[in-house]
Amino acid sequence: MFHRCKIKFGSITNLTDARYAAAAYADWVGFCLIPGHPRYIEPLKAKEIIDWLSGPTIVAEIGSQMPELLMAALEVLMIDTVQVDSPEAAAAWKDAGFQVIGENLTDYNGLQVCLPENSVKPSMEIIDFSRLSLDEIEKNWVKNAPAAIQLIGGDESAPGIRDFAQIDEILELYEL
Repeated sequence: MFHRCKIKFGSITNLTDARYAAAAYADWVGFCLIPGHPRYIEPLKAKEIIDWLSGPTIVAEIGSQMPELLMAALEVLMIDTVQVDSPEAAAAWKDAGFQVIGENLTDYNGLQVCLPENSVKPSMEIIDFSRLSLDEIEKNWVKNAPAAIQLIGGDESAPGIRDFAQIDEILELYEL
């Protein structure tokens, strides 16, 4: 399945979502490493999931955490791409040699994740579709596809069991 834009699955917390993302040819799979965040995943659990994946670039979603706090963990996880939400963190991680995706940063000169209502330059944005209905996506984002879309991981109803019907419908809108 190939898409007209890139695909990012964010805030993954289970192997089911991660393997689905890889099978759907996602470009990125993100893991939230921000303690206290509702979708936080322990780095050790993320490592167990990452070891099962092949294909997508792995992204550490780290907020404003700086390299000195996470560098060792990201080396163990073999992650070289981070998603940050502050200009200071973006600069520090770039200086440390990482690929950087911004998140809702103003005046950021690079690829960034943003909510649809904050989109100003879709050709450089990963539009977060996690709060949009299928109708809203079809009406506003299919004809003029952004550089990429983000879909957020969900919870399993039981280990290994998850309904991907809504995500399937969204991905079908962007198939070539």
